[in-house]
Amino acid sequence: MIEPFHHRRVQRHKNPHMSARSVICIAVFQVCAALQVNAQAAPQQEQVRTRSNVKEAYQGGWAPTSHALLNEREGSVAKDLDDRALEAAAQLDGFRALRNDLLVTTKGHLGPEQKDRLRAEAAQLERSAPNSFEAHLARYYSEFPAAVAFMQLDLATARDRERPELIGPQLGNSARLDSETELAHWSRAMRTRGNMAPGLKQVADDMLLSMEQDAILIAAGEMDAYPLWTRQYADGFRRDVLVIDQRLLVDAAYRQRMWARSRSRGPVPEAAHFIEMIATSTSRPVYLSPALGPEIPTAMLPSLYVTGMALRHSNTPFDNLTRLQENWVRLSKTTQAGPLSQNYLLAGAVLLKHYRDMGDEPRAASLEHELRGLAKTLGATDRLIRTGVFQH
Repeated sequence: MIEPFHHRRVQRHKNPHMSARSVICIAVFQVCAALQVNAQAAPQQEQVRTRSNVKEAYQGGWAPTSHALLNEREGSVAKDLDDRALEAAAQLDGFRALRNDLLVTTKGHLGPEQKDRLRAEAAQLERSAPNSFEAHLARYYSEFPAAVAFMQLDLATARDRERPELIGPQLGNSARLDSETELAHWSRAMRTRGNMAPGLKQVADDMLLSMEQDAILIAAGEMDAYPLWTRQYADGFRRDVLVIDQRLLVDAAYRQRMWARSRSRGPVPEAAHFIEMIATSTSRPVYLSPALGPEIPTAMLPSLYVTGMALRHSNTPFDNLTRLQENWVRLSKTTQAGPLSQNYLLAGAVLLKHYRDMGDEPRAASLEHELRGLAKTLGATDRLIRTGVFQH
C-alpha cells in the first residue's frame, strides 16, 4: 500500500526539486505487473488447433479466472469428443488459468508453494498426454526460468512452431539468447497475432518516454518486457534502450551478455546482486520498472527518482521533478493496463506532493482532480486517502 509522505524528511533537502528523492513509495504498488537442446523431434502428428479461452498476462489475463470451470470444460470435452488432443488442449487451458490465478494472488511473484502446485499440474498433464505440445509447454511454465524450462520450450516448438501460445515464451527466449533475428521474428508475431493488450503498448511507450537516450531498463517480466521488445524489434522504436528481464538473471550466460551490452566494468555479479551492481558499474543511465516491486533491492530505494513510468537510479542529486513535470503531460495515463496502470498514481502522487510543498495551489488542485479521476477508475481512492495522498 502507499506509504504516507513524511513532511519532515522532505524539509532536509535544501533544493526544492529534490523534495521527492526518498519518497518514491515503492511498496505502494507491488504489481505484477506483475521472467537447448539438439533433441530429436517426435514424429509429427496432425495438430488440433483450438481457440483458447485463457488469456496470458500480456493479453489482459490479470484478473482471477475460473479454474474450476475450465476443469469442468476439460472433462466435458473429453467425454463428448473422446479426443486426446482436444482433452490435452483443455488441460493446458486449465493449467494456464491456474497459473494466472497464482500470479494474481502473489502479485506476480510465485513462491515455492505455487511452483510446486504448477509442477504437480504439469505432471498430471504429462501422464494424460505424454510428449505432447501441451505437456511440454506446461513443463516450460512450471520450471521457468530454469534451463530445463527452455529445453521443454524447444520440444513444444518442435511439435508445432505456429501455435500462438509459443509467441510470448519464444520472445522471452530470444531475449535470453540475445538474438536480434529471433527477437525481430517473435516481436512481429506478437504484434500481428499475439493479441497483446493495447493498454500495455501505451505503458511501454510511456516507459520509453520516461527514459533518456542510451538508457538501461530493468524490467519485471512479461507485462512490461514483452511490449517493450515488441516496440523495439517489430516497430524499430527506441532501440537505444537496453531492456533487461530480471527473471532471466538466474541464467549466467544471460547475465554475461547483459553485462557486456551494458558496458559495465568489473566481474559479472551473481543474480542476487546484479541490479545493484549494474547501477554503479556502467556510465549508461539505469532505470528500474516500478513493476519490480519487492524485487527492487532495499539499498537502492534512497537513490531512485520517479521520472514518469520509470525510476531513475542516481547516487548524486538528480532533478527528477522538472523532468517529471514535462513527462506527466505527455503520458497516456491509460487505465486499461491492469495492475501496471497503478504506477501512474505513483508518478502523480510524487508530483502532487511537490506542488503542495512549493505552495503552488492551482497546479496542485488541478493535478489532484486528475488523480482522483484515475484513482476512481482504478479502485484506489480509499487507499490514497488512507495514505495521505488525498487529504479527504
